[in-house]
Amino acid sequence: METILYGKPIADELDNKSRLVFKSFENSKDRKPKLTAITVGDNPASLLYVSRKEEKAKELGVEFNWIKLEKDADQEELDSKVKKASQDSDGIIIQLPLPEHINPEQAINMIPYNLDVDGLTALNLGNLYSDKYKIIPATSLAILELIKFYKIDTTDKNVVIAGRSRLVSSPLAKILSSKKYNANVTVIHSKTTNQKDFSINADIFISAIGKPMNYDISFFKENSTVIDVGISSVDKKTYGDIDTNNIENYLSARSPYPGGIGPITVSALYSNLASLIS
Repeated sequence: METILYGKPIADELDNKSRLVFKSFENSKDRKPKLTAITVGDNPASLLYVSRKEEKAKELGVEFNWIKLEKDADQEELDSKVKKASQDSDGIIIQLPLPEHINPEQAINMIPYNLDVDGLTALNLGNLYSDKYKIIPATSLAILELIKFYKIDTTDKNVVIAGRSRLVSSPLAKILSSKKYNANVTVIHSKTTNQKDFSINADIFISAIGKPMNYDISFFKENSTVIDVGISSVDKKTYGDIDTNNIENYLSARSPYPGGIGPITVSALYSNLASLIS
């Protein structure tokens, strides 16, 4: 009988902890913590993601400052907004992706490291290699929280991560291979000749590629654990990376889509904010 790895109880647990920190902050500072989110353009997915973050802010007692820039805003304007927001915010996020004419690296690294709630500045990503990190990118943190909550053993386990983004695979590969987790980590991607050669030997398979139902039962070892992180949209319907047809009770455990990693990610973002102001 497989275990379904639901995200809601983990999100609730993170929210309860963050709420206490935010209330303590408000009592001591006589104001709510302030999170600034900056969007450029009208990408529907980006606007949806930020609206969810805004809803969570209200739920947790955080002031949410949403700066909406037009799609033709230039680098100088964005950098200026980040610099100004840094003066009175306790955390800042820049919603990705940005329009092609804007350099995302430059924009993200305008955020002071101690306000970098997404954990994407070069300094905070680099700190992951020091084992003294304070902030982990929210999606990666969500996966780690799921692993911890469900007591998934990673020691000497073969972990295969599909995708090579700075949000998921890069932080996870480093952290899961550290002495805290002791996993044997492999990253596969679009240029991997035969992905099945790697996935079929995975004790834990984490997919974050954003291709609808890309991996079916033939990619997985029986009784392995599969964590579906990817989200994609086809004909106004959203899908995860995993094709769950005929997969019931073949795996030991799997996160569902929807209802798996998604609910944890926004809560993980606010957990990062709580860490920054503590």
